[in-house]
Parts: sequence; C-alpha cells; structure tokens
Amino acid sequence: MSTKKQIVNYIPLSILTLLEERSTMVETSIKKLNLDSSYSRDDTVLFFIFRSIIFLSFGYDPHTEFDFMQLKNFLCSIHRELYSFKADGYVSRENMELNKIFNIFRSFYPKEKDVFSNTDSHSNELEHYHNLIILLLLYEIEKTLGSLSNRDEIDDLKTERSLLNKTLTGGIRVSLSKNRLIILNKKYVGFDTEYHCEDSTTNNLLCYTTASVSETIIKIRSREVDFSLSIGHSHVPKTAPMIKTVISLIRNLRGKKDTELDQLEKRMEVIPTMQRLSLQNKDVIFTKKIEFEKIESSFFDLRHDPSQFSFVSMIEKVLENETMEIESEVQSMLRDLKLKPTIKNECVLLAHFTTADVSLLSDFNEIKTKFTVISKSFLTLDKYLTYRK
Repeated sequence: MSTKKQIVNYIPLSILTLLEERSTMVETSIKKLNLDSSYSRDDTVLFFIFRSIIFLSFGYDPHTEFDFMQLKNFLCSIHRELYSFKADGYVSRENMELNKIFNIFRSFYPKEKDVFSNTDSHSNELEHYHNLIILLLLYEIEKTLGSLSNRDEIDDLKTERSLLNKTLTGGIRVSLSKNRLIILNKKYVGFDTEYHCEDSTTNNLLCYTTASVSETIIKIRSREVDFSLSIGHSHVPKTAPMIKTVISLIRNLRGKKDTELDQLEKRMEVIPTMQRLSLQNKDVIFTKKIEFEKIESSFFDLRHDPSQFSFVSMIEKVLENETMEIESEVQSMLRDLKLKPTIKNECVLLAHFTTADVSLLSDFNEIKTKFTVISKSFLTLDKYLTYRK
C-alpha cells in the first residue's frame, strides 16, 4: 500500500502494524457513515487512515466512541502537543522538528522534509496542516455532541467548538459554516423628481415618481472549499483532499443538507420557467425572466412636506407591498427536501441625474459618505446603503 511506504520513515512500526491489523475496521467505519457519491472513496479512506494514526499515536483506539470526559482529555492531549513548539515563548524550529503531530505531516508527505524552513510555500503547508488538525477535533466534537443529553456538557463542547472555529483560516471557516442556499428578493426602482428653482441656491421639491419591477433569485453556492489564507492568495495545500472530506463530514453532522441541495439543483434545471446561470466561482443561480409588463408606477406629492423625499421613506414606500414570489414547484421542492434558505432583500435605486435627485433627499447628509462619485454621478459601487425597520 503506497500510504504505508510514505509514512514508514516517521511513524513507529508498532503503530503501522496495529493500523494494518485494523484496516478492515476503517472500511467498516466508513460504510456505517452511509456516504453518498459526492464523497471520494480514496480521499475518505485517506482521512480515516490519518485520523487513526493520530489516535494511535496518542494511545487512543480510533474505533471507540468518546464520552464527554474522554473527548475533553483527547482535546487536551492534542492541544498540548500541537502548540508545544511555543513552549519556550517563541516559535522554535528545533521544537517543531520534535513535534509529534507535525512529524505525522512529513510522514504522509516525505517530500516536505524541509517544511520547517522559513519559506512562504512551507508556511502555507503548515498553516493548512494546522487547519486539518483543528477540523479533525471539530469532527470529534460534532460526533460527541450528537450523543450527549447533559445540558452543561453540551454547552461546554459548543464553547470548545467556537474557540476552535476561530483558529481556522478565513476561507476554511467560511466553507465549514456557510449556508449554501440563498433566496434574494430583488426590486429595481427607478425614480425621478420634479422641482422648481427659486433662485441660484434654492430648489423647491414638487413631487417624485417611481417605477419598479421585482425578481426572485435562487442561489446555490458551490460546495467547493476556499483554501485562501489571505485576500488574493489561493494556495491549494497537499492536505486538500483530507480537508475537503472532513469539512463535508462536519457539514453533514451539522445538518447543512449539501446532498439535498445537489438534488434541488438537478430538479430545478427541468423547470421551464426558470433560467439557470453558472458563475465563475461555481455558484449556480436560478431566476425567472423579469416580466416588464408588471412594472408598478407611483406618484408622490411633496409640495406640503418635502421632507418625505428621503432614503428611508422611499424604501418604505417601494417595499411596503413587497411579497416573495417563488414558483410553486420550487416551494414544493423546498418543503420536500426540508430546506431552509437564507432570505435576503435587496433594492436597486436608479436615477438618470443623481447629482440632482439624490442630493435632494432630506437625509442626504446622513448617507452621503456611502456614495462614490464617478463622472459627477453618485454610485454605491463598493458600499451598500442598509435599511432596517
């Protein structure tokens, strides 16, 4: 077995022998998970071999179901060893080379024998290996949480889970916790003002009119894992197959319904009234073609109270009759698959002469810092104006 040849240099032979004896138990454990076809068998086996080596290296049977205290002791043992390289108050290369957990990484990837040297590629590999260890601990926490009934013990492990989540790099953390189903109710509102110029410095508002049309966008975010360590960096680590596997396992334990979302995507593709669009980041959106014959127009007299022309009042007026229009077939699918989407509301305000129309808003002074000025027009290119009742 190729994996055994890779790890023989660093893992004690006694552990390898014990692991080989229990290889059938690894297969049995995987079968019990009833994983669907979205899981790569090879990557899943690789992760459980790695998990078994970690367990055996610290004297734990990988096939034992943890109770609360056993898990706490396991977490403490891994933490103590994982961060032992800081024992002298700073990061010591010598301590790193003696670290049992980090040497397991070199056992799996012997070409990384110089991983403790100070280069960007090596530091990225170590960062992602750290992610993998933390994800393994989170996997054990999720499994144990499902078997506990004591409220104090559950709260304790949830606190541990929260602390561990914070030690993951941003992309991994988002991939682990994100809700993949979003329903975006979007309303496009064009508006125009009429006013009378009193003099060179004063305009009296007379009225404003609006025209609006709505659409509903159903977005299914990709289950691809974001490995970015920082903005603009997307280093894919050697440990990527195992990281993808354990994230999928944790999401499954947390009830993120990735499999059901894949079913939803396939079923929505055959609805003739829905348009499908694949985005560059592998997200998929479904939308119904905008029906421009359903444009709604409104007129608002401002002669008695021009302060009614404000960002807040306009939003309240154009959204007061807002209803979510989802295809009945889609609603039925969501119920059948027991999916709960994240619902967002977005309103796009459009004006043909923004320096005149927008600057006349009575609350312009409060919101003007949110605008970008380009070619003498007000835009919200990189910012949003938010409204909450």
